[in-house]
Amino acid sequence: MGRLTKGQIVEVAFWLILAAFFFAYSFEFNNDIEIYKYGATLWPRTILLLIAVAAIGQLLDQRKNGDTAASNTMAAAHEDSAQETEYNSLGWYINTFILLSLPFIYMTVPDMYIEKAGIPEEGIAKVKIIAGIVLFLIYLAICWRNHVGAILTLPLFFAAMMEDMGFYALAPVFIIGVMILMGERRITRMAMIMPLIYGILIAFFVSILYVGLPTGYISPFYEFGSWMVNTFQDVFSK
Repeated sequence: MGRLTKGQIVEVAFWLILAAFFFAYSFEFNNDIEIYKYGATLWPRTILLLIAVAAIGQLLDQRKNGDTAASNTMAAAHEDSAQETEYNSLGWYINTFILLSLPFIYMTVPDMYIEKAGIPEEGIAKVKIIAGIVLFLIYLAICWRNHVGAILTLPLFFAAMMEDMGFYALAPVFIIGVMILMGERRITRMAMIMPLIYGILIAFFVSILYVGLPTGYISPFYEFGSWMVNTFQDVFSK
């Protein structure tokens, strides 16, 4: 029977708390949809359920197998990250807190600056893009020293930026980022897998759940998202 580390417990607890928080929040928009009998909360709650199941499954697997549960790719990812900080050290918690704060900084600070500085509408996109680039570069600079924190933060970054930049533009970057964090380094393999996962996700939401994915609202992401929507609508309508 493997012994759970504090880092493993923290990681699983984070995902369960996050899933519970957003499940409670889903009651705020639990409305009926005329064209979809299951309502507005089915697909978000489905994803949250999968997150909770995956987190519990990971905990049970780590408890049973301990360190031997890690795959070769995960082991390689930990080696590449050169993470020297122990999970139970104060430095690791500070480092993780900084990483997890970055998405929330993106969600609050640019809007505060735009409002305070009176940035005109045409300048909002520039502020958001610059803020996103700067914070993501900070993320890249820190994440190689904290593999667990990097894995926890990446989906939050994806969610925080999705409203502004849209699913269609961000999803390929997110998918590649997940593969890199999981230890994949073969460019040709990532080039083949990323479009496959991208297409499956879009088909799942558009043709099965009938959910319109965010296109973003700032240029040029909005234009790209709108073009992708029109393209996929043409494909699925045939």
